[in-house]
Amino acid sequence: MSLKNTAETLAQATTPVPVSISGLTWMGITMKDWVLTGTAILIIFQLIVLTPKVYRVLLQFKHNTTHTIKEVLKRHG
Repeated sequence: MSLKNTAETLAQATTPVPVSISGLTWMGITMKDWVLTGTAILIIFQLIVLTPKVYRVLLQFKHNTTHTIKEVLKRHG
């Protein structure tokens, strides 16, 4: 029996290990629920941190745009 045949025989005889997180649990909660919870917490955190920054940028853009439009109207008005 060659090395290749031995390896094939061993590979067929062993039970494959499932590669999935759907069956795993930690503290009684499935891993897919942990991933969902962690993702939700991350998104909420990012919204809390980014919302004031986006608001400031939009206000600055509005101010600059309004200021520029008024200047153009004065020159050509």
